[in-house]
Amino acid sequence: MKRTICEFNSDGVAAFQELIDAERGKVKTSQPARVSEGFFASVEKLAGESALLLEVSGTGQIDDAMTFASRYDFGQYLHEVLPDELSKVQYSNVGLWAWISAVYLPQLLKPSARGKSHDLWSSYRYIPLAYSKFRYYRHLAFISFWLQRQLGETAARLFLSRPMYEHSDAIEQLYTSDKDFLTTPALLEVSVEMYLDAESGVMKKKALGKETPGSARRLATKVAKQLQMNFDIHSMTKEQVYSLLPTEFDAWRE
Repeated sequence: MKRTICEFNSDGVAAFQELIDAERGKVKTSQPARVSEGFFASVEKLAGESALLLEVSGTGQIDDAMTFASRYDFGQYLHEVLPDELSKVQYSNVGLWAWISAVYLPQLLKPSARGKSHDLWSSYRYIPLAYSKFRYYRHLAFISFWLQRQLGETAARLFLSRPMYEHSDAIEQLYTSDKDFLTTPALLEVSVEMYLDAESGVMKKKALGKETPGSARRLATKVAKQLQMNFDIHSMTKEQVYSLLPTEFDAWRE
């Protein structure tokens, strides 16, 4: 069903937080809380309660019945439907990102093998907290959107080719490591070709290894910086970057 894009007001954010805290309080911080249909029904009620919502002016609608195969698809959809005005879609807009998380929450939690329960983790995955460089990129909905909006399709494919509920090790290791790597189109294209499995679209085994020869982590944090000292890699083509890579990367090239 399509609905007008909204954000929680302060009462709405507090009510959503309270629901999460009640479940998280039943388990150790290192464990997921197990939630089921009753919990989702309560969240859905909040997301539709007019007294807890504010309409986001100048926007269209969002389809709460949409299902997504990956975080990449989710981010692409949010990029298409959310407003172009960046001030409305920043991480600091807690009400917006909490509401979007509430609307799609069943997809943002990992289902059990039998599908009778879902894993609910720490609230910062669903409700933005005060900005922290170690946590903002762990908000599942926001970062899925932000990578598409700010860095484009190639970067998003590298970081978001994974299930909706799964945090990305690539974001943990690469997104926070070197901004030059993120803004060099040819490096991102090379990374997608070398480190994502062409059939499944997921990151290849050991592609993020710190000591693995030719890994994505070594490319982003070591080799790219070395290349930047001698070449204008921002203006290079994918083929030119390939020609400069050391032999340790040969095993990753098709």
